Amino acid sequence: MYKVIFSIFLSVFFLVQSSHAKVPLAGDVAPNFSLTSTTGEKIALSDLRGKVVLVGFFHICVPCMQQALEFNKVRAQLSSSKLAVLGINTNGDSKELVMKYLEGFSEEVKFSYLLDPKQSVHKNYAQRDMPTVLIIDPEGVIRARVPWVDSDQLVSFLKKFL
Repeated sequence: MYKVIFSIFLSVFFLVQSSHAKVPLAGDVAPNFSLTSTTGEKIALSDLRGKVVLVGFFHICVPCMQQALEFNKVRAQLSSSKLAVLGINTNGDSKELVMKYLEGFSEEVKFSYLLDPKQSVHKNYAQRDMPTVLIIDPEGVIRARVPWVDSDQLVSFLKKFL
């Protein structure tokens, strides 16, 4: 019986370890993705190489709306052509639901808002927090991965890479 319990423990331990190993963190190369925006524009992360990329992984929720509005403030303060700002609905929601959600914002988003109907980004990035914010440097390396963060902190950090 002891051997069976020990075997189960080891199996679970290695399964948990391997699932955590897949989470791309600061210092890791960001997994590529290619998605379509709410306006029909196709955007691939690999096409943004050479730019700093601010990414928000969002669902349809109030904290995600607040983070998106902080992204608007970042966009207003940093109008650099070396900065790309992306919001990604990683919940697989339909375009219609996302558009209805965006219409409820106090202001229009000033960045590309992407749809991920197959939740590929959610799976590749093992998103757990709502929202999740990434900063990716011009070489495609993740420099920060955090939950909600205000625009002043984002601007300060982003300026280091611009």
